[in-house]
Parts: sequence; structure tokens; C-alpha cells
Amino acid sequence: MDEKEYDEQLAKSAEFHGHVCGGIAIGTKLAMYGMELLGMELNKKNKNLIVFLEIDRCMSDAVQSVTGCSMGKRTLKQMYYGKFAATFYNQETGEALRITDADANKKFKNEETKDEMIARFRRTPPEELFKVEKVKIELGLGNLPGKPYTIAFCSICGEKVSDGRHKILGGKPVCRSCADGSYYELIED
Repeated sequence: MDEKEYDEQLAKSAEFHGHVCGGIAIGTKLAMYGMELLGMELNKKNKNLIVFLEIDRCMSDAVQSVTGCSMGKRTLKQMYYGKFAATFYNQETGEALRITDADANKKFKNEETKDEMIARFRRTPPEELFKVEKVKIELGLGNLPGKPYTIAFCSICGEKVSDGRHKILGGKPVCRSCADGSYYELIED
């Protein structure tokens, strides 16, 4: 991975995100490294790549920008663990690598400006910035890219639920918001 490639991908990530920050700078390097380790090319459609993100912060935008994976294509999975980590999974080979930002896990870091941090990320080899672990991923039909494999209608609210994301209560399909409660509350007029 050379510095010119990093600068190109960083510019692409910054445009997607809206600005450069620490999360974009490290996320760009992390995404490039994950793709490199799986033998996938930058700026190409990698139809076998699925990425699992463990954080919903700036780093996520960089990973999406660099990899081309997206939630709409079902190739970007949000795990909401709050960790600076991502797993890169090759559907064709079954190889999966979980990459964590070892730099973010240092409890005591030197104070540096944003520009100094970006310069450090640019010049530091990825194996010094990240920890890589081989992991096993098993995706069910409801998590694969492509058309929905099942469709059910909630017996309470009537809304359509795809890919087995419903529960069966009393022998009837019920969406998770009706079964478990929702992040929203309907307001009656």
C-alpha cells in the first residue's frame, strides 16, 4: 500500500463524509488493508466482499467509501458494538479477517494535530496500526445479498417484514417493533 493510493482513497472518503477527521483517516487505511489482505482491488466492484462494521462513527463512512459496500446492497453490516473494528469477509472463499484499530486502543497517546495524525497514518505500515484476526462467519439466508428470501406481514401492524426478521407469537408473524417495542412511538392525532 503506497502513500499515493492512500491519499487518493482519503480524498474519496473525505468527499463522501464531508471532511477529513481522525476516523476518516484511520478508517481509510483500515479498509485499504482489509481489501489488500483478501486480495481485492481498490476502485473495482468486489461482488464477494461483505464488511461487518462494529462502530457507527466516521470510520464507517471511510470503510463504505473505500470498499464500495453498502447497507442497501446488503454487503455492509452494522453490528453496533462501539468498537473501532471491521471484519472483511470473502463470500466465495469463506475467508474472514477481523481488523481492529490498535492505535485507538492505546490508552495513552501523544497529543498530535489532525495533520500530524494523518501524516502518521499515511507513512505507518498497516501492520503497525492494526491487529488482524482470522474469524469464522456463517451467514444465514436472511443476511445474504440479493432479493428477500422470505416475506411476512405483521399480524399486529400489518407491515411487511423481509428476510425472517419477524417473530412467531401465538402462531402468527409479528414484527420486532410490535413484539419487543420500538425506537419510535406513534402519535395519535
